[in-house]
This record gives sequence, C-alpha cells and structure tokens, in this order.
Amino acid sequence: MNIKLLRGLIAVGVGIVISTISIYVAWVKAGDAKTAWFEQHLTRIFLREIDTSLVLYQQKSNALPSSLEQLRTFTNADNVTFSSVMLDPKGGFWDAWHHPYIYSKDGTNFLVTSYGRDGQPGGRGPDADLTNKNPYPKEAWPTFSQFLQNGRFGGMIASSVICGILAAFLSLMTVRVPALNKRGIIILVSSLCATLIGTFIVTTFITAVHVPSGH
Repeated sequence: MNIKLLRGLIAVGVGIVISTISIYVAWVKAGDAKTAWFEQHLTRIFLREIDTSLVLYQQKSNALPSSLEQLRTFTNADNVTFSSVMLDPKGGFWDAWHHPYIYSKDGTNFLVTSYGRDGQPGGRGPDADLTNKNPYPKEAWPTFSQFLQNGRFGGMIASSVICGILAAFLSLMTVRVPALNKRGIIILVSSLCATLIGTFIVTTFITAVHVPSGH
C-alpha cells in the first residue's frame, strides 16, 4: 500500500476515534449541566422545598395534609415560604414545566412526584419522573439524542469535532509508518497510542470548559 495513503488513513482514523470519544465524554458530562436542563434542576429545588414543608406541616399538625393545597395555609410565621414560580394560581403547586405535582400519602409517609417535561409517567432524560424521595433517578440522565438536540451543548460538540481534526493533523505530522514487520508494527501501535492518549487528555480539558454551568 502507498505509504502516504496509509498515513492519511491512519490520520483519519485517529480523528474519528478522538471525535467519537470526546463526544461520548461530553455526553457523560452533559447530565451535570444545570443550565442546560434548567427546568429539571428547578423542579428538584421545588421538590426539596415541598418535602421540607410537608415535614414541618406534619410536625406541627401531627398529620399530613390531605392535599398540597393545604400547605398554602402556612405563613412566614411558620418559617415556610414558597417561590412564586412554583405556585399554581389555582391554589396548588406545579413543577418547572407548569405541570401539577402528584401527591400521595400512606400513613406517615408521603410522596411528591413530577412527571417531567412530557407530563406523563416514565420517560428518560428531562421526561423522567422525579420525586422528593429520589430527585436524581438514573433515568433522568439525558439520552444521546436529547444531548445532541440541546443547542446549549453546541460548544461541547464543536470542540470535540475540532479536537478530532487537530488529532488527525497531529497524527499526520508525527506518526511515521515504519517497515511493516513485527518491530515496525509495535512501534506504529505505540506511537498511535501515545498520540491518542495525549490528545484525549487535552480534549477532555477543552470539552469540560464548554460544559454549560451558568457561570
């Protein structure tokens, strides 16, 4: 095979591998990006506030309210306040997608549930159900397609692709194809691994800079 062609194919392969791994790392980090999934983050805060309020109500009344609307009778004197954005004008509470919470109780135990963005039970990513008992279910991690469709991750995806291109260029400039005997193949594989590892470390730092954090 022509040496130049082989070097070109190796460079393209390195670029694809680095871009793919970088995008995967970006996807893994995407679930922690609070501003990118702001409604989900806000709903978790609301759930914590409601949970605290229900506990205080239970301590004061020695019983749980029959509905969340009864929490509205709490006043500042009870050290309970609610953010105006979580209050339903009809007297109840809604999540950050303006869907009502589902409240249930069993004896002294209670559960408050948000059905997520779609307002339906189940779902993945921002559509996943969140509860006061488990506000961070594994299902709430965004799917890969949800990650790609969220425009706030454009910087992460673009940096991953750019790093792949730079890795391909670096490979083209530095990797030499020795004689394809046993020793030459070992040298080639070793140099490729070194290039991949070094580029991946740099890529990870660059990708992390583009995580939407709100800062």
